[in-house]
Formats: sequence, structure tokens, C-alpha cells
Amino acid sequence: MAYKEHFPLGIAEGKAFCNRVTERQHLYSNLQTGEHTLITAPRRHGKSSLILFALHESNLPYTDVDLFVTVDAKSVEKQLLKGIKKIINAVNTATEQTIQIISDYVKSLNAKWIIGMNGIHIELIPEQSSDPADNVLEALLMLDNLLTKKQTKAVLFIDEFQEIGELADCKGIEGAIRHVAQKTKELTFVFSGSNRRMLLKMFQDRTRPLYKLCDHMVLHKIAPEHYITYLNKVARVTWKTSLSNNVLEEIFKHTERHPYYVNALCNKLWTMFAKAPTVKEVQNSWQQYAAIERPNVVKELSSLSSSQIKLLIAIANGIKTKLTSKDFLQKVNLTSATVIQALEVLTEKDYIYQDEKALYHLIDPLIKTTLQLHYKDYFNDL
Repeated sequence: MAYKEHFPLGIAEGKAFCNRVTERQHLYSNLQTGEHTLITAPRRHGKSSLILFALHESNLPYTDVDLFVTVDAKSVEKQLLKGIKKIINAVNTATEQTIQIISDYVKSLNAKWIIGMNGIHIELIPEQSSDPADNVLEALLMLDNLLTKKQTKAVLFIDEFQEIGELADCKGIEGAIRHVAQKTKELTFVFSGSNRRMLLKMFQDRTRPLYKLCDHMVLHKIAPEHYITYLNKVARVTWKTSLSNNVLEEIFKHTERHPYYVNALCNKLWTMFAKAPTVKEVQNSWQQYAAIERPNVVKELSSLSSSQIKLLIAIANGIKTKLTSKDFLQKVNLTSATVIQALEVLTEKDYIYQDEKALYHLIDPLIKTTLQLHYKDYFNDL
């Protein structure tokens, strides 16, 4: 039996969606009332799964736009116009009426647009030489006008939204989105992305166009009790028994309840074993998974400097404080200024975080395990 339906490594849908009841209700309420929402969390913590699940529950017309592959303002414009077109087609109950509404609206715009049909679908094509920010603004205003005339609500979900903030020629697009988001009563925006620091800068810096535009939802780890309920439900179907508390603790110990890694490890356990696994089998399965994924971890860390990797190794192996102490600096042969700068970069890139006691931790449990396995004696050998 394939267990990816219970433990998907991509979007969690249907029965595979575990809990998030409070967050779902919160986002669902925002979608119904038209409150724009920013959702932040570390990478692969289930942001997209939550958003798409809530959008499905809302029964509102929506589209998701992924800006991950965008490299300049024109490519951002292209992705946004593609999403806007999808919403127009989704609310299109009478094609001729929709064409008329859009055509009448276009007459009042400065840019020249080609409005055409492709089957029953509507194409929006701006002039190549026109300004991307102006095109995005006018397309969003066109969509808002259509939704208002049709008395229909819709949602535009923009993922990897921080890409707009990182591209120098996209500042105008931030302003265009702000202009429409402030005035619309029918179109709701949901923003998310993998770079939390950049997103927070975009939405919390008073000098930026999107300052205080959204309700900010922070997605935390799923609580142990919810995972226990879900995992035991699948275990009873598979092995006719619940998992022992020790086995559950071992799963949580290695994955740190990181949604992606819970699914990755459980997929392996449910596939490999004919009966409920033991603590040792969970441990071995996680180490086997880490060994298989080691090349991917090495590739990801290859972009970091030697000082940043040294700090990751230290934190992974339990050195979580006093990273600028004389003793530690001598061990790693780094200066205090270098360590401080490296910690800032690692925090900015979501490799590490500080808890309420100011102790440093790695966010990604797979990176942590890889560094522990291969550098467990590193500081003893210095």
C-alpha cells in the first residue's frame, strides 16, 4: 500500500491534512470578511497546505501565483497577470457580459490592452514596452471592477512574495498592490513565502508600501497531541495497534515535529515495516534517510561561508550560547565580529533561531542530524 496519501511530501490535502484547526478557522474568517493576510513560517512548515485547504473550504474563486522563478519586474508582471486572468475566467458566468465589462473598463485606462478570447477563456495582453507596475495596477483594478459589477468575492494567493522585495525594479509593483488592496471590497490578498525576514521587512517597515496592510499569522509547529491522534489513527488501520509512547517520542525527537520531516520519516516507517516499528527501527530509519539526503544537504550548505558552517556545526552539536566567548573564538579561529555577522546571516536565511532563553537552535532537523553524524567530534579534535 502507498502511504503518500497519509504522509505527503508536497501539499497536504483531504484526510492527509493534520489539525491546524485554529489556524484554519482564523484564515477562513479572514477570507470571508475580506481581510488581507500574511502567513509566515520556516520553510516546508505547511504554509501552502494550510492556505490552499482554507481556500478550498471557503468556496471562493481563487488562484495561487508562485513568484519563485521571477527574475525581474516583467516576469513578476507575467505571473500576476496569469493569476488575474485565472480569476476572471473562474468568475466568468457569461463570457460576452464579462468581455463587455472589461472592454468598457479598458477604455478608461492609459495602457493599451488586447482583450481577446481563447475558447471561453479571456486573454489579457499588455504592450511589451509598457511599465510592469502600471500594468499590474490596471489589471488588478480591472479585476476589482469586474468583481464589483458581478458582486462576487475572490482571493489572490501570492506565494514566495518576498521575491518582489528582493528585485530592485519591483518597488512600483508593491505600491500597485497596496493601492488596490486598500480600496477593494471584493478581492482578498493572501501573501506567503520562504524568507520570513524579507517578508516582515516588506510588511512591517513603515517606509514600505505594504506597511500594516495585513493580518499577520505565524504558523507554529503542530502540537504533539494532534500528531499523536493522527499517527495512531493511521497506525491502527495499518498495524491494528497504536504506536507506543516511546516510538512517538522518537519520531518527534528526530523530526522536531517539522511537518515535512514527520511525513518523510513516517512514509519510510509505514512502507518498510509489517508491524509497528520499535524505537531502534525509528532511529535507524531516520539515520538512513539522513544518509540518503546527505548530498542535498551538502549542496544546500555549499553557498555558505566556512565561518557560517562552523557555527552551524557548533549549534548542531550543542554549543548554543557564548558563541563570541574567547574560548569558543580560539577553537574556531574566528573573530567576534565575524561570528556576529555570520549569526545574523544564518538567522536572516532561516537556518537558525534564538529561543526565549537566547539559546541558538537549527531550524532544519535534517541539517542538524547530518552535521551531528559527520562532525560529532569536530570540537574535540580542535
